[in-house]
Amino acid sequence: MKASKLKKMKPLNLLNKLYIRLVFTLAFMLLLSACENRPKGVLNKTDMTKVLVDMHKAEAMLMENGQIYGHYSNKAPYYKFILKKYGITQADFDSSLVWYTKNPQKFTQVYNNVTAELTTFQKEIKNGKYHPVDTMSNSVVKSNIWTQRTKYILTKDSARTRLAFQIPYQGFMYKDVYILKLLQRIAPEDSSKRQRIVLRINYWNGKTDSVSKMAYHDSLLRHYTFRFPAIHKYKIKSISGELLGSSLYKGKLNAVVDSISLMREFNYKTQDSLRKLVEKADPTHYEIVGQPKPVKNSSAAPRPFIRPDHKILPKK
Repeated sequence: MKASKLKKMKPLNLLNKLYIRLVFTLAFMLLLSACENRPKGVLNKTDMTKVLVDMHKAEAMLMENGQIYGHYSNKAPYYKFILKKYGITQADFDSSLVWYTKNPQKFTQVYNNVTAELTTFQKEIKNGKYHPVDTMSNSVVKSNIWTQRTKYILTKDSARTRLAFQIPYQGFMYKDVYILKLLQRIAPEDSSKRQRIVLRINYWNGKTDSVSKMAYHDSLLRHYTFRFPAIHKYKIKSISGELLGSSLYKGKLNAVVDSISLMREFNYKTQDSLRKLVEKADPTHYEIVGQPKPVKNSSAAPRPFIRPDHKILPKK
């Protein structure tokens, strides 16, 4: 009799244990959600990480193709595709971003995961996981075409409103990539308004491509990087820009621009074929030395070039 009772009790004890575990698991999950205090409609950490990882990948691709500086309407389809991929709306993502911004500890956890995934992805790319190793990459040349000073100190005695530069033709070619890097710090005492940094590709036919970024006078040392490909089949005349420009100032300047470099990245094995493409697209002959021959239907006037004045202090 006792033995039969024990046999009946064993399955009951097992069911009780499973039931208790299930209750504790559900309670633990509810406790986690309560502790996170995440409103309805806000993405959890896993989903937020996935969306941000894909967005950073899209931005890297846009930057590589020179589209990151373009109008938002050209980039919007990429972001919309990512949201559609995960079945969320723009409003869901915006509200999630606002909530995580207001909860920096949780946002830090998310971005730690994002950084880890992107680092792994980068290693996989270098190891050829997603594509075979490109042997043409061995023929890519990177050369620093910056020939001017690498540091400028602007003071109240520096009267120019633009710290401009111009690099004349050095065999520049279609599909070149120009990479401008610099460090910049502007003090709050600086009187300039609407400061910006500009990089331009100037063509012989009078056309110009340019990218720019805003500069801020808040004493923070910022690292700026421009990656700008030559995407038009035009003959390149020069590379120019402004390390620091402003539309208005009251005479008092207080800024430092340091560690300036301008790299030209190109594939030397494709230069002849690219030159033929450009010649076919624009057979006009331009004088490399001196002024170019007149180009018909070209109304674009060249931008004036202003060199930094002698009152800028040299690097110590």
